[in-house]
Amino acid sequence: MSSTLTERDPGTLLLAILENVGLAVIIVDERERIAFANSKALAMWGGDHSAFQGASFREWRSAYRVQDVHGRDVPIEEALAFRTLAGEEVAPHDFRVILPDGSIRWMHSIHQRFSVFGIKGAMVIVSDETEAVMLRHTMEQFDQVELLGALTRGIIHDLNNMFAVLSENLHLALGDEGTSRATRARLQQMALALKKGTGLARKLGQFSRANELKIQSFAINEAVNTALELTHPLFGNKIHVKLGLAPNLPMLEGDPGEIEQALVNLVLNAVDAMPQGGEIHLSTELANREAPGKNGETPRCSVLITVADTGVGIPEDIQSKIFEPFFTTKAERRGTGLGLSSVYGIVRHHQGEISVHSVPGHGTRFIISLPVPEAASPSHKGPDTAQAA
Repeated sequence: MSSTLTERDPGTLLLAILENVGLAVIIVDERERIAFANSKALAMWGGDHSAFQGASFREWRSAYRVQDVHGRDVPIEEALAFRTLAGEEVAPHDFRVILPDGSIRWMHSIHQRFSVFGIKGAMVIVSDETEAVMLRHTMEQFDQVELLGALTRGIIHDLNNMFAVLSENLHLALGDEGTSRATRARLQQMALALKKGTGLARKLGQFSRANELKIQSFAINEAVNTALELTHPLFGNKIHVKLGLAPNLPMLEGDPGEIEQALVNLVLNAVDAMPQGGEIHLSTELANREAPGKNGETPRCSVLITVADTGVGIPEDIQSKIFEPFFTTKAERRGTGLGLSSVYGIVRHHQGEISVHSVPGHGTRFIISLPVPEAASPSHKGPDTAQAA
């Protein structure tokens, strides 16, 4: 016959409640030692019972980098558990923790001083809010991107109106029989520059469509050239580009604007990885998969797009994390951590795959594999091999 709650040992009952409360619970006694940590706390912070039970809270806390919501490091002396032990009433608190493996977790904590069964101390209850924070930040980023896209489209509209006026006047001037040969040559140079400017505005307009998807057949080499054209003004004199685009590649199915965006992000990452200059290698090739695919799928061809640099490289211990949202190796305030995660999302949206190969000090190589439609027709666009400064 089962016993009632009132027949249970109060201490055992309390520990059972704390263990199954669904939140991380850590109890710090007056000697600043961890008297109790439930399994949720162990899973959230990493470690085992030996790292918690009886350990100095001060020493345990020093193993983690704790920051406030503004990214400011919080010294151990300012730990809220110590303020609670001193009798201060502490309001619920949001903060973030950088774990030893480099991952970032957003936390919400409640601190309460207590005295139970002759034990006095502070009880810290923590919930992991990482997913909610990431979702909120993602929505904010999407709003900013959408606003930037709308602003860009407005500017492009005004530019196209000005381009139209310039084009009409250039046409009239070139048709004037009284225009000298020297002036006509200059006007033709202006017309060529205007044509390039109009083309660039059109590509920027396609690139800034925000969330509008347009699935169509497209040539991957054209997408590579467009990404290069959009990013090339940022290279300066110390970065050189080498192209190796395979000819006659099959047409792909998807949104060329999204693929261009992914390539732009990878190229800009390569630029950031080479502050002292270097080389960016862009190449495409057709890969034949001879072995059957997963679940006995019919073998399909794919197109490989490689973006490689000779930059600083990525440490091996964090390479598995670089596609995670908000994970960034860039300096504070220089990166949102969304670039590579958006690249990953775009590639997966196109039923493709992406891999990274990097050696610190010797550069990084990203390889995107996009499936070729079964009825794809060859594309004759794109140079065999080219080199740009």
